[in-house]
Amino acid sequence: MNWQISKIEVSSFKAFKQVLLDLHNSSLLTLDGPNGFGKTSIFDAIELLLTGQIKRIGNLFSKVMTKNKKNYEDNLFWNTRSGKKDLMIKIEFFNKERRFTLARYASSQTLTEKALNRADSFSQFSLYELPDFSSTDFSPENLRGNEYIEELFGENFRENFCFLNYLEQGQNQLLLTRVDDRKDALGNLFNITDIAKEIDNCKAVERSLNRFTKDDTRRSQENELLAECESLRAMAQADLGSVEYKKLSTVDQQPGWDKENLFPTYSTEIFDLYRESTRKLQELLPLKDAVRIRYQNEGIETYIQQNLASLRSLAQFGSDTKKLSTLDNTKKELSQLTNAKAILQRGSTVITLAEAQALSGWEAERLKWFGELISARNDLQQRNQANASVAAELARLKAKLLEEHGKLHPNDSTCPLCGADWKLHQAMLDAVEDRSQKIANTLSADGKVLVDVTTRMNNELAPIAAHVQSLETTLSSGYNEALHLALESEKVRLDSISQLAEQLEANVTTINYQYSANAEIIEARLRELIALIRAKKTVETEVLPDDWKQIVDSAFKVIEDFYIIEQEDLTDKILYITIKANEARNNKLQKSLESLHKIQRENDAAKRASENVKKLRDTLENVERTYADHTISEIELIFHIYSGRLIQNYQRGLGLFIESGDGKQLRFLTAEKSEHDAILSMSSGQVSALSLAFFLSLNKVYARVPIILIDDPSQSLDEVNVASLTDLLRCELKHRQLIVSSHEEDISSYMRYRFTKAGLRTRSLNMQRLHGARKGDISTDT
Repeated sequence: MNWQISKIEVSSFKAFKQVLLDLHNSSLLTLDGPNGFGKTSIFDAIELLLTGQIKRIGNLFSKVMTKNKKNYEDNLFWNTRSGKKDLMIKIEFFNKERRFTLARYASSQTLTEKALNRADSFSQFSLYELPDFSSTDFSPENLRGNEYIEELFGENFRENFCFLNYLEQGQNQLLLTRVDDRKDALGNLFNITDIAKEIDNCKAVERSLNRFTKDDTRRSQENELLAECESLRAMAQADLGSVEYKKLSTVDQQPGWDKENLFPTYSTEIFDLYRESTRKLQELLPLKDAVRIRYQNEGIETYIQQNLASLRSLAQFGSDTKKLSTLDNTKKELSQLTNAKAILQRGSTVITLAEAQALSGWEAERLKWFGELISARNDLQQRNQANASVAAELARLKAKLLEEHGKLHPNDSTCPLCGADWKLHQAMLDAVEDRSQKIANTLSADGKVLVDVTTRMNNELAPIAAHVQSLETTLSSGYNEALHLALESEKVRLDSISQLAEQLEANVTTINYQYSANAEIIEARLRELIALIRAKKTVETEVLPDDWKQIVDSAFKVIEDFYIIEQEDLTDKILYITIKANEARNNKLQKSLESLHKIQRENDAAKRASENVKKLRDTLENVERTYADHTISEIELIFHIYSGRLIQNYQRGLGLFIESGDGKQLRFLTAEKSEHDAILSMSSGQVSALSLAFFLSLNKVYARVPIILIDDPSQSLDEVNVASLTDLLRCELKHRQLIVSSHEEDISSYMRYRFTKAGLRTRSLNMQRLHGARKGDISTDT
């Protein structure tokens, strides 16, 4: 993999609008010129192309800028002084066999995206392999992934680039890390990364196994199972025989103690509850007679409470409870008599045949005859009314005629009605008056007949009226309106009240009092009735438990079911519960033991696995230390020589040593073997020389690509160190391609001179003058 750089072209990147660097197969390329003209930018461009990032800027960004800000208006790497053009970095590599060109490219459109403008974001710079150096074909066919770099330059090239191929300006950052972090930083270089990952995996597995075995929940569960097993063993009983299941309860919702499957899973609390329930029932059995008496007595109290309203009504009505029908009939008859009296009071002049028929006490012939009288009366009344009308009208007409005739013929003796001449006017008037009187007498004869008819009708109605009055008097004397109204208000409940009265008369007392509306009397009667009912209670001679009723009701639907239970039944039931509890206890003990053994087996397996993982981790750590020690030993001698040549005037001895301690450190020591790192006693120039020595030692031993990039080593080295460095490079690393920057022209010239004397080709590029050129390079070849 002896790849070297042939050409570099940079466009719109950092300090450069566009620049082309042609190395002309030089062994040494010096980038000259004052600070600020792009020497470091060239190194940044090479690093970005080969690694996909600029590590120095990424580290600075994390230290300087805030973490939360995501979007930035400008892109730090984009040079827009000549317009917003695409950013491009191209490098042509060559060896004896072939040439190829790699490029990093970012379009102007991509570079304007604010989300991609963070200085630690490099994803917009895509890698391409171009057909030739002059090509700008950034098509998808030429697109490559970062892993393509590894294929070309070897495994871990990108991770090791800053350790093996590029030394930043100033000093190697690796030296400024802690001694126990240096080896980890060089993990890829030592090829111990995979081992380190496996060690970390082992540690993670160990932690996981330790958490598993020390988990509080598991420990608590294990302790609970241990205690439970001990408790169950202590309660375990020998074979108790067998008892056939018999259902004792009769309630719809069967109590737990009477079920066939008592213990789906054993529970001491449930077992104690079942035993307590059956014990109470067993203690209650000898008190059956007392229960029967108490149940009957409570039944009497319940009877009183349930029928209290009916008892109050019975106390009010007494023996009159069943009189509603009689009173209804009497009320109906009185209403009929009242209607008859109203008809009779209307008189014979207006009574109708229908009304007469409604009256009671008629004989058939008499009623028929009375009907004929009503018909005759009606005819006479009609004629009498007509005659009276005619007579009145004739009288009016007569008077009117005579009045008008008198006005016309005051003294005329001729009759205006018939024309007869009465000689005298007065004689004519007297004749008219006489004739009028005769007509009136003729008309009033019908009225006399009508009076006779109504008189006979009145005579016929008189005995009927006397009978109605007598009957009304008789009925009214036996009718109690207040009782009737009270019974009607309780009509819905009268049947139940009557049944209650019958029950009391059959079993308690005779109801021999009548209705009363007096509240005091009613209350006194009610108290007497209640006292008589309570007198039916039986005296209790035995004391029952307070919860006797709850005990009975929880198991039996009716009290009679309790009476038929025998002591033997409960004895067998208690034994059945004990047997089933023992079986469930043994089953639970078995399951608890299985769960306990499972936890213990898991703990033992986890401990054994943890021990095996620890052995594996110890083995891997030993391998890592051995390999790291071997790797360090490969560079230790070279580093000692290089450091001695670069740090020539060091009061603690010539040359430094590397110590790995227990394989976990990387420490630089002087000949005095101090426990402190040598860097602590060095000046900045000496630290820079140490950095160069370590960097060149690593490159000498491990670098697969013969390229060395050193950014301005002369800034912190004196002339002696620079001379030593130049001799070291041209002698020990003459097969490498060196790209070195310097802001001092005499040092750059000196280095090229020494390389030229060694027969190596050199080239110088002045960055200040190159910056002013449009395209191409201003150089000096030797």
